[in-house]
Amino acid sequence: MERLMRNVVRGGVMVLCVVGLTGCFSTYTWHQKMTVEVEADGQLYAGSSVVQVSATQNPDFLPVSNARDVDFRGEAVVLKLPENQYLFTLLTNAINLAPKVFEAELRKARKEPGQWWLQVLSDLRKTRNIAPKDYPLLVTFTDITDPKTVQEVDPENLNVMFGPGVWLKRITLEITDEPVTEGKIESVLEWWCDLRKKRARLNGSTSIGISDNELSNNLGTGSFRIGDCT
Repeated sequence: MERLMRNVVRGGVMVLCVVGLTGCFSTYTWHQKMTVEVEADGQLYAGSSVVQVSATQNPDFLPVSNARDVDFRGEAVVLKLPENQYLFTLLTNAINLAPKVFEAELRKARKEPGQWWLQVLSDLRKTRNIAPKDYPLLVTFTDITDPKTVQEVDPENLNVMFGPGVWLKRITLEITDEPVTEGKIESVLEWWCDLRKKRARLNGSTSIGISDNELSNNLGTGSFRIGDCT
């Protein structure tokens, strides 16, 4: 079958049409901004990061209309707290987060013919609180210069890691026009680039197999930032 493909860029949407078929593969791109707010001793601290998400949605005539070729770039949220402590909100579920947070908008769009959920997300300009059950993984380092000292942080008990009077107020997600955040991870985690070049996990291992549940052996540099060294 002879195929003719043409690219159409309109508002960040690329449409690939195939001759002889009645629909198109559409790639949608949006920027989502995550903001983390923490209260410490009565003072509010906030940190945010913008990541770019791109995904291709199958046309309606296919048996399964779903997202494919999902990709994103950006970095984790870095929040500096008192006494030179840092809280990181990782990229563990950045791709799947928006459909959960904006479920109400997507459910409404399903009732309108031709409104694909990826299209709806790319057109949104809203902010919503993330439900605690959907929070990404939160971590800190007992020694910011040593990646092996990474520790998981319980979002309901920040005081365990950061001391009394510290608690998580909320985490929000916004679909925005702001540019992708760059440079924060490498400026705080000076070892990130070295591990990235080695394709090593936080404990320094480059082996394919993971033999234990140690957090430093299960987290790689991609949990903190997607991309190569700058």
